[in-house]
Parts: sequence; structure tokens; C-alpha cells
Amino acid sequence: RGEDLSERLFGKGPRRTKSLFEDMTSSSGSYKIYTKTGDEGTSSLYTGERREKSDAVFEALGDTDELNSQLGIAREYCATLPGSSELCEQLEAIQSRLLDVGSAVATPPERATEKKSMRVVFPTGPTEDLEKWIDAYDAEIPPLKNFI
Repeated sequence: RGEDLSERLFGKGPRRTKSLFEDMTSSSGSYKIYTKTGDEGTSSLYTGERREKSDAVFEALGDTDELNSQLGIAREYCATLPGSSELCEQLEAIQSRLLDVGSAVATPPERATEKKSMRVVFPTGPTEDLEKWIDAYDAEIPPLKNFI
């Protein structure tokens, strides 16, 4: 089952083996806590392009990270509930895809090299899986009478 889920999440074929943030590691392999690029109100994307910290891309990255952390809290709670292993797996899969969403947001296609663009390509399987999961949970609850 795990292999099937992995194939659905990441597609068939070669998987990424390097972190998108490998440039932020020291020679010992640990993450640096500084970038030595100063802070003049800008930050850099994966492509190396610097943008104002008020740019919408950083808002989107923050929102994606916040959603991911909330799902992590939900997953930890879910793990304490009997019979919830499938839901926990689904939440973990969604969190994994959200990390990829963040990578894609930080890699604007108009500025990315082909190599960097290829690292943020999405297979269609995860979207289809998410829609199936939503439909299955929706079938378990009473029909909505108002839009929420």
C-alpha cells in the first residue's frame, strides 16, 4: 500500500534525490541559520531572483507553510484516534505535496532554468487522489443546506 501511495504522490520514474535547499547547507551537511545576503527588505527565491519581502510570492509561501503546520497539528491529533491510520496517511501525503507547492511558488517559471523548473513539476495523481478523498468524506456527512 505504501508503494502505491508513493507512486500516486510522486509518479513513476526517477525521484528527486537532492533537496531544493542544498545551497543552504554547510560543508558538514547541517543547515546554516544565516545566508550572508543581508536584509535590505528583500529575499531570494529558489531561482536566485531577489524580490521585496512584501511581494505576493512570500505571502503565498507563508500561507502554504501555515497551512502545512496546521495539518501537522491535525495529524498529531489524528494519530491518537483509533481507526484513523488512513486519514493520518492522507494528511501526511497532503503535507508532502504542500512542501512541493512551496517549492513551485518559490520557482517562478519565467525566471527558472529548465533544470530548476523540472524539479517542481507536479504529477496529476495527487489532485485526483485529493478529490477522491474529499468525495469519500463528503459522502459520510449530511448534505449541506447552505454554502459555508
